[in-house]
Amino acid sequence: MGLYSDYNIIPVGDHCAIPIILKELNLRKKSYPFDWVTHTDQAYDTNIMYNIELIKELYSSDNIDDIVRKYIGNIHTNNEVNSMNNIWFAHDKESIPEIVEKYKRRFIRLKEDLNKKNIFVLLTRIYYIEKDIFQQIVDELLKYNSDSIILFISGTNHTYFESTSYTNVIFKYIQYDSSNIYNYDYTGFRPNIKKFLSELLDAGSSGI
Repeated sequence: MGLYSDYNIIPVGDHCAIPIILKELNLRKKSYPFDWVTHTDQAYDTNIMYNIELIKELYSSDNIDDIVRKYIGNIHTNNEVNSMNNIWFAHDKESIPEIVEKYKRRFIRLKEDLNKKNIFVLLTRIYYIEKDIFQQIVDELLKYNSDSIILFISGTNHTYFESTSYTNVIFKYIQYDSSNIYNYDYTGFRPNIKKFLSELLDAGSSGI
């Protein structure tokens, strides 16, 4: 991974593209709670701020079971939506008890890894994160380890990055074709993200 070879990578949302791409690049080493879920309105809304609040709660609480129950909520079968937070567990095919145990392991792992030197990856398609909200995200994620990095990739240009300098933040605008939602994920958006991540993380130099 070149310059970032000693960093741990944690996807923070808002959908599964990042863990899929990291897996394709042989850069995915661990599973985390936000890898395979999305907001029910995948393109126009996001789960990132909700996930940040869960991370905040996780760091200050030892009651992982409560956090898992809140996250999974009222789903009764696999591939279902928690109507309390609009999180869609689209990739979870196991029984509910198995899903609960899986997410408990992932939240425990996340709590253990928060203080490491991490790259926290945020991804949105069309959703625009306002400047003040993004600052709150920065303050939260970098308080665990000031050497960590926030990598924010978005299909919508966040122009405040042109006039505001953030320490330990990388923003990448990869234009999203909003007239061709979801199909464009596979024809343009994800291939461009993969190319960017491969170059940024120097995946090619290790034979990946």
